[in-house]
Amino acid sequence: MKKIFNYMALGVLGMGLTTSCGDFLDEYSQDLITARTVTDLNELLVGDVYLRSHTVNKGMNQGVYGFVNMLDDDINTTGSSGTKNAHITWIEVVSQMWGYFAWQQDVRLNFSGTARPDDNMTWNTLYRRINHANNIIDIIDDMPRSTDDDKVLYHRVKGEAHFVRAQFYLALANLYGPAYNPETTADSLCVPLKLTSHVEHDKEKDTQFERATNRAVYATIVNDLKVAREELTTSPQDSRRRLHRATSEAASLLLSRVYLYMQDWANAEAAAKEVMESKNFSLAAISTLKPGTPFLTSTNREIIFSQGANFVAPRDESTSLSASPADFCVTRDLYDSFDPSDARRQAFFVINTVTDSVRLTEKYERGLELNHISDGFALRMAEAYLNHAEACAMQPGKEAQANASLKALRNERIFGYAHTDATGAELVEEIRQERRRELCFEGHRWFDLRRYAVNKEYPFSKNIVHVFNAFDDAASFVGSHTYILPAGDPAYQFSIPAKVQEFDKVPMPENIRPKRPEVKPETERPSFPVFDDEDEENGEGGGETEHP
Repeated sequence: MKKIFNYMALGVLGMGLTTSCGDFLDEYSQDLITARTVTDLNELLVGDVYLRSHTVNKGMNQGVYGFVNMLDDDINTTGSSGTKNAHITWIEVVSQMWGYFAWQQDVRLNFSGTARPDDNMTWNTLYRRINHANNIIDIIDDMPRSTDDDKVLYHRVKGEAHFVRAQFYLALANLYGPAYNPETTADSLCVPLKLTSHVEHDKEKDTQFERATNRAVYATIVNDLKVAREELTTSPQDSRRRLHRATSEAASLLLSRVYLYMQDWANAEAAAKEVMESKNFSLAAISTLKPGTPFLTSTNREIIFSQGANFVAPRDESTSLSASPADFCVTRDLYDSFDPSDARRQAFFVINTVTDSVRLTEKYERGLELNHISDGFALRMAEAYLNHAEACAMQPGKEAQANASLKALRNERIFGYAHTDATGAELVEEIRQERRRELCFEGHRWFDLRRYAVNKEYPFSKNIVHVFNAFDDAASFVGSHTYILPAGDPAYQFSIPAKVQEFDKVPMPENIRPKRPEVKPETERPSFPVFDDEDEENGEGGGETEHP
């Protein structure tokens, strides 16, 4: 029976866990824990598999998933200068995240090019926690279950371990792998797939871990979620602690999202329907959407699950999407897409009087020791209705069901809403726009844009424009810089972290991100991507490439 855990290094696929890149898998912690009961595994699950929800961050950053909401078309930066907050925000948040915000080839760089921190925190952390889940899954069937309580806990812990592993692999696949295209999934490279609890390091191998295909990674995710759904149906969670522990509804909802990504519409519809029929969760009523009152809180009955920190609504109210000078703001395009009668427009946003930019206000709690609802790993009932609507709209003869789900959601979001049935491409566009509005700044938009571009029935892609307003350390405005992410650009995939590539003698195949030049106002839009001279010499680039 394999029951010994090495909390620091056992089987971890996170390169760069130690300061030495070449031998970290040979360095073992002496803090060995022996698991003897299912209760021990439950403690490991809580402490080392789930992401912690508390945060002391001051805004979006390079931490675990801390950048996912600054990549898409719903965010930009504000101008104006001369305030203390502008100084703090610029130094600690905005300048540091230039590489991500401007889709740079090297995301580690800040605006001045003076900082190059590691870009592997998300990779390391998620793989480390995946490995702990692997440990649990590997031995839980061997744990004694002599009492009824042990049996109940066994099913629950097993289901949760499979759920969290699936959620983390889905995140990794959509950061470092291509969008799931059913026609190319068997050949497209995704991320390394590690499902064992033992160390696989072999000094004689030139490459330690291979990138699995999209097909293999998504098949694992689907299987994990099916196991989680079954186990958590057998042993439901105690409702008093369900927020930060997975439930069968959480597994079904995430499964419906995965099926959407896979364009498996019938299964996406069925999984979403399971969640919509749950007696434990329901859509939040329109009366809960009030200006000045946080909407996504631990008491909201449509919140099914959440783990991890919130970076768009941190404790310090002066940072992240405040639309204050030198901070991030909500795009006018997103704000203007809300009907004036939409309760969300009034509850989520306000115009900053100093900058005339849009601020994200009360979608999440702010100023608390604990941000209970993550901006990247939360699941809630509204998504089930949107997933169901989209899946039905993509299937012949199911437009009525799609309209019904869309109408049900809008009835609880728009005052005096009167629904008009749509069909075909118009219906799909309505659902996509509603998804953008409802799920804004919850970690969906970037991944949705990726999958829309490879949608077989109704493909959609767009160029994204980010304007980076730059300041000096005294909070004085120094200029605006415009960057464009064209449709289909390789930067929709992140590069494999630098230390991961440096570890192996023969690095795993890389995602080639182009250089991202600033777009000058007086010039036409440049062709993309533009590769390094080194890339071109290695046959990776070939100069400029036109995009549609």
